[in-house]
Amino acid sequence: MQGGARVVRRYEGSYGLAVGIALLGLCPNIVLSTAAVAVDPLVGKALGAGRLELQLTEELSNAGYAFGAVLAAQLGQRYVQRHLFLGYEALFVVGSVLAAAAPTPEVFLAGRILQGAATGFMLVAALPPLVTRFGVGRLPVTVAIVNVGLFGATTIGPLVGGVVAASGGWRGLFAVTAGIGAIGWAVAWLGYVRFDPFDPDLPVDVPAISLSLVATGLTFAGTSVLVEASFTSPEFVVPFVLGIAALLVLIVVEYRKRVPLMPVEALSTQLPVTGTVVAMLAGAVFVTALQLVQTSLRQVGGADPLRVGAVFWPMPVGLLLAAVAFGALFRSRWVPVLVNAGLVCLIAATALLLVSGTSRPGPAILWSAWLLGFGAGATVSPGLFLAALGVPSQLLGRAFALVELLRSAAAFAVAPVVVAITQANSDLAAGITTGLLITLGVAVVALLASLLIPALSGARLRKPDLVGWLEDGEQALASPTTAVHVVPGLEDESAEPLLPRRRSGRRHDR
Repeated sequence: MQGGARVVRRYEGSYGLAVGIALLGLCPNIVLSTAAVAVDPLVGKALGAGRLELQLTEELSNAGYAFGAVLAAQLGQRYVQRHLFLGYEALFVVGSVLAAAAPTPEVFLAGRILQGAATGFMLVAALPPLVTRFGVGRLPVTVAIVNVGLFGATTIGPLVGGVVAASGGWRGLFAVTAGIGAIGWAVAWLGYVRFDPFDPDLPVDVPAISLSLVATGLTFAGTSVLVEASFTSPEFVVPFVLGIAALLVLIVVEYRKRVPLMPVEALSTQLPVTGTVVAMLAGAVFVTALQLVQTSLRQVGGADPLRVGAVFWPMPVGLLLAAVAFGALFRSRWVPVLVNAGLVCLIAATALLLVSGTSRPGPAILWSAWLLGFGAGATVSPGLFLAALGVPSQLLGRAFALVELLRSAAAFAVAPVVVAITQANSDLAAGITTGLLITLGVAVVALLASLLIPALSGARLRKPDLVGWLEDGEQALASPTTAVHVVPGLEDESAEPLLPRRRSGRRHDR
């Protein structure tokens, strides 16, 4: 026993192991989230599950991820994170085993929910220590790695799903995730650093936890029924409206609370608002476009699953390039410019798909896949970090939880709605076009928001103070009041004028 303790102390706090903890904890379920389009038909055939059951399974797994992040933010304030993370990883292994061995749709549903919830737990337990505990020098590499683990792994999901669908071995896929989870547990046992709870005196925020559960469960369950119900059916309208209402009430309640779990007030200034909106809308564009193209290739073009998955090989290449660029630019003032470039890539990808068509694999889809990968990598995680840089670093876990709750609600609730609009058209090809037009519109709105919110708030490109952020608990970047220049009565000394001041006289700052 003492020898085991010595081994743990030897490796505990290693940067390499901290990276492994994050990637092994987050990537498996994130890959599954986009592999499901190809894998679910095999599951349905083997277990006798219909489209509604399969869609409900995936949506509730996504809901578990979003809610898990919120619950983990509360638990991390009161309990030792090392013990919590080992429990979360073990929970993921249990969920993977249930999914792999499931004899019925109900057992498979339980396994996928556990996988989603455990991943949400691990997000909040793994990422803040990785970002904050290894100094400013490690941050460029860290944020590039987080880019892959937080959202980037979705880009290999279609390829993995295509390979699994071609082989028919869906149970093997979930067995592999169980094995990865077991390796992740061992890595965490060796390397997860021991540190005290963040704020043991923080009261349990029952309203935040309850409203988050209602918001995620009802919203995601409501969108899942659209595979068989119409937009006017009570089965969709009632849970969806109640879920969105619960999400809005959550934001209001947490904003007004003196000691909230979700730091809504801290996240209400320009930088967090811009980053959150970008992460939400860009994630929704990526997930929706991906589902539309997969649907078109299979149901309109008749391509086999392996060929469908193979056309997306440029997507992880684009993502990796964006992750490298994000790491290289993180200590500079140019991250917002990278985000805008990523949004332009998402617009270009969707427009190219509209012009070239999506029913046959070809060069246009390959280029679109690259643009989607780069666009996702330059927007979702960078948007999350823009939000984080606008709040003190000690709020990082709680900020991540709220932003991921909102991002998940957008990414994994919007896509089923757009796909349902597509499927409602008797001509599926025409429906795909309509869906892509909607997706293009969302991408354009995201770019406009990314440009206008900072402009109307008096924001300027600035280099972040990462030392002050990590060591002194300050904001890394100034974040003026949102839209201070257009809301009557608002004033903020940190906001620059709406139009840049003209320089007069000779310049002496060469």
